[in-house]
Amino acid sequence: MAQLHEFIVKPSLFASPKKLSIHPAFIEFNNINFPKLEIAELRYGVKAINGYRFVIGRTYCIDIRNADGKIIKLRWSSLYSVRKKLLNQKYAAIVNALFENYFNEIITNFIQSFFDRASFILLGNTFTQEGIILSKTDEVIDWNDVGTRDFRNYFLIFSKSQSDKYSSFYYLADWNTIVLKTVTRYILESKGMV
Repeated sequence: MAQLHEFIVKPSLFASPKKLSIHPAFIEFNNINFPKLEIAELRYGVKAINGYRFVIGRTYCIDIRNADGKIIKLRWSSLYSVRKKLLNQKYAAIVNALFENYFNEIITNFIQSFFDRASFILLGNTFTQEGIILSKTDEVIDWNDVGTRDFRNYFLIFSKSQSDKYSSFYYLADWNTIVLKTVTRYILESKGMV
């Protein structure tokens, strides 16, 4: 159920803390406000901070883009595992709040479009009743032939019978990869193919 969530985001040790408000009607951060109906896309992930010979920390990244292309960027870091557990929890809580208030509804709208027998495009991939047309191909891959794989940093859609037909989408680089994954897997599950 959608509800108000507030977080304090401090990008680095010397940066001043900023308030993030995830409200059922809007999101606000650093004097940028997006009404709910304008929130369109999400990407998120964790980047390694590399030292001379090994990883010395991590940067948590969450980007929210509205329909006009404006972006709210959330970043914070942990060095040498200081506050790593606390920052992991904050990261998960923010992502969950974004889904609870905005992205579950976006996913539901795509799924409803499919079950209303309408075609739609998501990340350059066309979803039809017959199958999916990947962004790199012009041929429909029948739903019986669609396979998916989920990795830590990316999601893969492919043809089970033709290995040269596939597309990969990176959670931190490609907008709405998580929406694509959820919609694709839901459709496959509804057809009894997962």
